[in-house]
Amino acid sequence: MGIQNIKIEVSQLPRNEQAELMHFLIDLMSNDAFLISEGWEKELNNREESLENGTSVGQPAREVLAKYYKK
Repeated sequence: MGIQNIKIEVSQLPRNEQAELMHFLIDLMSNDAFLISEGWEKELNNREESLENGTSVGQPAREVLAKYYKK
């Protein structure tokens, strides 16, 4: 089954099952086998700190993604 078929299947699931799948994928991607470079780890930590202390304001994912889907 290709990724496009998976996307279609997931889009037809009830919201609670989509959320369960999302949690599964996040857990899968965040296990110890998923390594990032030291530079990216530092960047991500800086971004998280900026969001937590209010020096950076996040945007809703829907708005960010909409900008790229238009291209």
